Amino acid sequence: MHGVAGNRPGCDSHQFGCGESLAPCCHMFITGKRRKRENQAADGGRSGLTDALLNSISQGLFLLDANDKVLPPVSPALATLFRREDFANLTFEQLLAPVVTPKTLTAAKKGIGALLGGAADTQSFSDIDVRLKNPDGSFDNAHYSFEFEPIAAAEEPRVWLVRVTDITARVQANRELEELRMEVETQGEILRSVLQMGAARFGAFMQKTDASMNTIGTVLKKPAREEAAFRNKLEEILNQVDRVRREAAAFRLTALESAARVFEDALQNLRLRSGLSGGDFLPLAVKLDQMYGQFTLVKTLTAAGSAHEPDAAGHGHPTTHDGTAIIEAPNFTAAAAELKPKRMPGAHQTAPAGSLGSTLQALTEHVAQEHNKQVLLETTGLHLVPQKYLAMIKNVAIQFIRNAVMHGIEPPAVRKAAGKNVRGMLRLEFRAKDENFELLFEDDGCGLVPDQVRATAIARGVLTEDAAGRLRDREVIKLIFKSRFTTLADSNADTRHGAGMALVRRYVHEAGGKIALASLVGHETRFKIVLPADADSQAA
Repeated sequence: MHGVAGNRPGCDSHQFGCGESLAPCCHMFITGKRRKRENQAADGGRSGLTDALLNSISQGLFLLDANDKVLPPVSPALATLFRREDFANLTFEQLLAPVVTPKTLTAAKKGIGALLGGAADTQSFSDIDVRLKNPDGSFDNAHYSFEFEPIAAAEEPRVWLVRVTDITARVQANRELEELRMEVETQGEILRSVLQMGAARFGAFMQKTDASMNTIGTVLKKPAREEAAFRNKLEEILNQVDRVRREAAAFRLTALESAARVFEDALQNLRLRSGLSGGDFLPLAVKLDQMYGQFTLVKTLTAAGSAHEPDAAGHGHPTTHDGTAIIEAPNFTAAAAELKPKRMPGAHQTAPAGSLGSTLQALTEHVAQEHNKQVLLETTGLHLVPQKYLAMIKNVAIQFIRNAVMHGIEPPAVRKAAGKNVRGMLRLEFRAKDENFELLFEDDGCGLVPDQVRATAIARGVLTEDAAGRLRDREVIKLIFKSRFTTLADSNADTRHGAGMALVRRYVHEAGGKIALASLVGHETRFKIVLPADADSQAA
């Protein structure tokens, strides 16, 4: 009775076998339940911290198990990098397949196979070139790095943490540095050649090379319809390129020789084809531009002695500003008509072979052909571009043209339905005005739709919804200059500007210039770039 009387309500001393020592057993039972609740609370806290951590980093993070399957959780940045939301049970191959070439995918599969097979503890892909599809059917190019680190997990025998980093900016910067290094080396070669060979002999080489460049450009434009005519064009170009390559080798101009050899290899590949067409010759314009670029550098360096001297007006070389103002876009009134490039005498004449105009014409035709559009480029005043601005103007013009053809100019059927000429018009003009230089560009495409720019800026995190809502339409369209703002969201048949504008702004910034933008929905988009003509005006 004593033992029974000592039992607590709801407890059986005989079941627990503790008699009067029942209190410690109940205490242990209660403590266990409390500990379970505390552990659950702690797990919930850890889960919240994990989510906060994943949301705060720009890298794409995910887990890959021994069966080559993606495990949750994944970082939100992964969705941004790959432009998809469904990652559950994806294999690494399935993740990469939509965004890389078959060759890259094969190499990646080999590396992952070695990792999963135990042949390697860690793995990394330092630079994978990816192509990301936009809603309008165009593509953005980027560079990603992948790092694999093994981690300990009780539930999985082998698990790797995969870090995906967007290294596009770093890759582009390294390429620019490499180009600068090669340019410096080329300059040294040119100066040595002039000193060793003598000015007269070097001058004769320059004249012959210039003549060859012009001949190549003329032959490329020569009309041909039959196989024999295409073969004759090929042989004529090959003879001239071979001459340039041999002369460059004799003067030890390795950069020019290399560009000529690349051109020559492309011609030899065409030679092996069983049939030729006009489209086969279009990419050759790019090869000619590369070779002509090296030749232009040679011409620049031979005139370097006078290049740094002030001109008759006392002007020297410009320096760069620390910032680029995006000036107010002009209104579409009669007073703003000056932004529209004038059609000057000679505007429709064939541009000289190897010139900037010739290169841009070929680029326009090539991009238009790729996108099944009809486009005409009209250029004016490009022969007036100073040497110090030549590379910058070329880079900006290329971005403008690609952007306009891909996103601004509508397909022929759409233009016809809108009452427009089925052939889109691009106009590019360079001119001197008010002690400055101006570059004007316009297209007669669909224009920029402010609401679409606003929606895309919000979706890409460029601005919050409140901030975007407070902007006027004329301010909203300037958002296309923001970094990583590439294209607008797909909503209807209207095609749009956007890709490459951040790069354009950078070029203008580095040259110490200003850029203006104006757009009329359904009709046109215009850009005006103002560049300082001399160092004094820029410093002021």
